[in-house]
Amino acid sequence: MNKGMTRREWINRSATLFGGSLLGAVTGVKSINAATINSLSNKPVRMMLNENPYGPSQIARRAMRKAFGESNLYSMRGAKAEFKELMAKLNGVTPAHIAVGFGSGEILKKSALMNGIDKGELLSPSLTFETINRYAKTMKSNVKRIPMKNDIGIDLNRMNDNINRRTKMIYLCNPNNPTGMLMNTDDLESFCLQVSSKAIVFVDEAYHEYVTDPNYRSMIDLVKSGKNVIVSRTASKVHGLAGLRVGFAISTPQIVKRLESYLTDSLNIVGLRAAIASYQDKRFQTHSVDMNNKAKKVVADYLDTKGIQYLDSQTNFMFIKTDIDISDFQPAMEKYGVLVGRPFPPFTNWCRLSMAKPEQMQKFNDGFGKVLS
Repeated sequence: MNKGMTRREWINRSATLFGGSLLGAVTGVKSINAATINSLSNKPVRMMLNENPYGPSQIARRAMRKAFGESNLYSMRGAKAEFKELMAKLNGVTPAHIAVGFGSGEILKKSALMNGIDKGELLSPSLTFETINRYAKTMKSNVKRIPMKNDIGIDLNRMNDNINRRTKMIYLCNPNNPTGMLMNTDDLESFCLQVSSKAIVFVDEAYHEYVTDPNYRSMIDLVKSGKNVIVSRTASKVHGLAGLRVGFAISTPQIVKRLESYLTDSLNIVGLRAAIASYQDKRFQTHSVDMNNKAKKVVADYLDTKGIQYLDSQTNFMFIKTDIDISDFQPAMEKYGVLVGRPFPPFTNWCRLSMAKPEQMQKFNDGFGKVLS
């Protein structure tokens, strides 16, 4: 320890230096030699987990480095309150409408538990984000999966017909994962209004920021009018903070108060500070969405020339009909340096392709062409 420093100054400086060195490898602060660059260029490109290929914004990274300086403090409560205030402001609600969780996955699971999923039934589409269905099964809940429409869209009419006294929660992902498709906003709003008196409706809006369809509306207005609806969002996607696990729910103050009693409060100061910074960095969000749309165009243009079917995506991934079983397609594409998404039964001859940077998507096109030949 430097004799001219107090103990607290030494701790804060050490934490900052440690944070800087840890994040330096991510941000490119340290110089790397040619051999390292060559090694990185030979690594497979990740196109399988719907991650932001640009990582956190520079503003978020600075906030992360600064947060290491308070990592010895129990300062999460204040940061959490600050995050709630910001989310409330950005979404036109009050902080009492916001619950913060360890990623939107925790929000989803604890919402199900809060609503008695272990004593009843979960209703969800047959092709959607699987976390809640797996969790419900571990809770010995009956999971009723509703078949998709012929266009692989969510069949709201059929879901409505399958609600009964045992239905504890209805799960909808909009835009849907893995299809990337939006539900018709008026149809979804009408559905929520009709069924929310029978069971709580959980609307997962993880990909909200990527949507460019002018007819899209969030279901937050239903929350504002007091309906039995939970809307979830996450910092994992457009904000590039998947590894830091910050998500939140928007619901009525009554539901939020109940939900918060189930949440584990496993947040960390680095994640909260990064999320607070990132949600205010509109320039980075716009850049990420623009680059994502360019990446999708690179792939869509290629698929169009080959006459290959894909769905209209409002997310950072595309659902592509390869006509090759995914168990064969994954290792075949890995040979050409591309890691693609997992199986989504029964659509096993389809591939969910996450967008990398536009200049990297040509690698998928080239590899796919070789697999098809």
